[in-house]
Amino acid sequence: MSGYTREMIAMLQAQRAYFSSDELVRDRAESFRGLSPEECWGATIEACEEVEWLFSLMDPETRARAELPEVVPVSVIAKLEAMQRR
Repeated sequence: MSGYTREMIAMLQAQRAYFSSDELVRDRAESFRGLSPEECWGATIEACEEVEWLFSLMDPETRARAELPEVVPVSVIAKLEAMQRR
């Protein structure tokens, strides 16, 4: 027995679904609507500070895994480069 109740498992599944959903992206984007570029930059800095705080709570092995860079697909790089040229 894992020690997890059906309710706990259901809650974890609901959280996983939300955190991988478009709804989360829309919810996060909503907080930036109407902000100036300076305000967006300030919010970005604040979010980065939150990440640093979370990293400070991790053991060194977990932090090292979390800090591994994600490979950006070539298709995404091409799209970003095309946007820059506009």
